[in-house]
Amino acid sequence: MKLPTTKQELLDKVRTSHRKLEEVTATVPADHYRRIAMIWQEQRHHTSAAMILVDVILWNTMILQLAHVHTPGPSASFFSADTMIKRAEGLSGMFQRRFANRDLCELETMLAEGQNRVLDIVAHHSDVRLFDPTTSPMQTLGRRIQFFTATAYDDALSKMRQWKQVM
Repeated sequence: MKLPTTKQELLDKVRTSHRKLEEVTATVPADHYRRIAMIWQEQRHHTSAAMILVDVILWNTMILQLAHVHTPGPSASFFSADTMIKRAEGLSGMFQRRFANRDLCELETMLAEGQNRVLDIVAHHSDVRLFDPTTSPMQTLGRRIQFFTATAYDDALSKMRQWKQVM
């Protein structure tokens, strides 16, 4: 997989990841989205389309936080891959409870709005800010946004496909 090196490439990759998940989510029947199914990839071993979408909403929230406060200084470890994954695991239950009463349409809207906010924040940064040539390519803001977005959306897409097969 070719890593993005420009703002436009990053925007395209984020849009592509979201579109794939959106296409699969659009095929989820509204009366089934909260049904729990056992899937092999999920640590909890049980999940629903709603739980998967809420977890991506959580990731969008964390990606926006990263994009707003990313600095190479002391806070950089706050946004390491391991730390972000642990934070997502820790916050997932809270997000699941907070959005427990949302219908499928609301979750899809929230997901799209979060993705649009990620796109907006990327669009407001310059290529240099996103892909600073003085920083290791794997540590640039653009690469981190791409990594966390692709990871969250690809993981959700895989889980959603598995969930649909079991349903």
